[in-house]
Order: sequence, then structure tokens, then C-alpha cells
Amino acid sequence: MDGATPVTPIKVWWSAFSRKAIDAVRSVRAMVASVIASMVSRKDAPPAVAEVRPRRDQPQPAERPALGESWLLKEPEWFAAVLILGFLGVIEALSWATASWPPCLVASDDQSPSAQSGQETCATFSEGVGQLIGFLWSRADHNAVTGLAALLVAVFAWRLWRSSEQMWRITEVAASSAKRSADALVVAEQAQLLAVFGVSNIAHVLSELGKHEQSTSAAAAPAGDALPPPRERVYVQYVLKNYGRTPAVLKEISHDLQRWTSLPEKLHYLPIPAMPKELAIVAGASSEPLQCTLVVPLTVEAATSIRTGDSFLWLYGRILYEDAFGREREHRFLYRYRIGPGFQPYYYKDYNKSI
Repeated sequence: MDGATPVTPIKVWWSAFSRKAIDAVRSVRAMVASVIASMVSRKDAPPAVAEVRPRRDQPQPAERPALGESWLLKEPEWFAAVLILGFLGVIEALSWATASWPPCLVASDDQSPSAQSGQETCATFSEGVGQLIGFLWSRADHNAVTGLAALLVAVFAWRLWRSSEQMWRITEVAASSAKRSADALVVAEQAQLLAVFGVSNIAHVLSELGKHEQSTSAAAAPAGDALPPPRERVYVQYVLKNYGRTPAVLKEISHDLQRWTSLPEKLHYLPIPAMPKELAIVAGASSEPLQCTLVVPLTVEAATSIRTGDSFLWLYGRILYEDAFGREREHRFLYRYRIGPGFQPYYYKDYNKSI
């Protein structure tokens, strides 16, 4: 539209103008203050005192707001609207003051001619605008006016849709940011259970079975003096420690200890019947010791296979618990036993993760 005021040039112009005006006012104010200070010092000079510097730990007085920082200076669009309205008001006032001055470009229809001179009274600015609109309306094509109105309504609807879309986009971004902040807070404060190993007799059983193998394979030993192999079943104990900041409540515990040459494709979790007496684990605390035992005792051949690395002892399990936010969480662990290092995490599929 021809009469529209461009927003961007107004913002640039107003920003430069406001900076220059503020700088000029500040310089004038500083100059006046220096002059007044010099006059006061000449009239009654105070005695010289030591300069007192404020301590760093003392609160400093708040800075005075910058001169001219009003809402009108921060909104160039509103400033342009106020400037245009003021300009139109000045024109209207001048048109009323010069209504009786000849010659008249547009005669007034509402006011009678002057009684002294008999000349016609000039129309004011608002009346002239009204006469111009009436003239155009009386000679305009009504179909064209209807089409123009429909176009203006379409433009207004399009701008309204754009504004609504931007508003929804901003709202969605704000909601997404709030959700990420809430999720980050939950992650930082939620409980985190992990399995920590304790006592185990695996090394002792393997050592006893190794001694039995050496005694039976010795050539000097009579066949009747051979001792039967130990029948002690291997076990491992572990605790569930809460490394989070909020309590965790145990709901289900599954664990198993097996000897396999290779890990099967799928592990089956069977919940243990006896749960700990205290189901709640506070932050930084641990559960009572849990023991997982091999179903059948190890044989001499099985112990030899473990020592040579042909087979391994596998400990796996799953812990279901509920955190302080009411969310059910899960911790899975999978460990492999080797001679020397002992139990170490074995990462395969999703058998070693926390959800």
C-alpha cells in the first residue's frame, strides 16, 4: 500500500535518533552539573578529606535508569503511530484556524459563508477527507469496491493466520523447552540402581577341583586312594546400590548363574520367590545381600573347561523398581567370569542397560 509506513526504516531511524538525542541530553546535563559544582565549590569549598573507597563486600547503589528509556522509545511502531496522529492533529488545528482565509480549495458544506465578506468558508481537513471519500464512493464501481473489500478481508485473514501460526510455534517451542527442563530435572533426581558384587566361592571351588584333578592324575597314587571330587555348589553374592538422589522401591528381582560355552540368543528372566525384607532403598544406600547359586555342582571336567577358557560362568539378571516420581524403571546386568579378572560386564544386545 502507498500510504503505509515502512517499519524497518522507522526502527533504524528512530534507533539512531534516540541514541543521538540521549547522548546530547547527557552531555548537556553533565556540562550543567559541572558548572553548578564549580560555582558551589568557589562559594563554599569544603575541607579536604581523604577519599573513601567503597569496600568490595559492601552493596553498591543501584544504577540510575538511563535517560529516556520509556515504553515509547522501545516501541518504534507505537512512536510512528503517535507521530502520525500528532501530525494529523496539527493539520486539523491549522485547517480550523485558516478556514476563513481565501482562497478555498474545498468549500465547506457544513458551515455557511462568512457574514462580513460573503466568502465561502473553507472545509477543514477532516471534512475535506470526508468529501473526498464521498466523491470517490459516488463515482466508484460497487463491484470493484466489493472486490477490494474482499481482498482486504483476505489480507487481514492471512496476516491473522500468520500471527496465530507464529504464536503457536512460539508456544510449542516454550512447551518443548519446559518439557526438556522437567525431564532433565527428573533424570538428575531419579533413583539409579546398580548391581555391586560381593562374596563368591568360585575361585575356591575351582581350586579344589584342580587339586583333585592333579591328585587323580598322579601316576604314583594308588587307584583306591583317590578322593571323591568336592560337591560344593558355586555361588556369588551382590547388592543393589542406589546411586541416585531419591529412594527406589523394589518390585521384582530376577537372576541366574549358568555355565555355557557360548551365550544363548535369548535370556529368560525368572523372578526369585524371596524378596528382600526392606524393599525401599534410599539414596546412597544398598539392599541386603542377594545370593545367586549354580543349580548343579561343578565337575572336574567343567572346572577344567573354565580354566582353559572353553566355557564360562555367566551371571545375568533384571531388577524392576519404582522411583520417587512414580515411574517404573528397569536395570539389566550380564557378567562373565574368567580366571583372574573374575566377573566383568559383557555387553550383548540390551542385556546390560538401565531404562
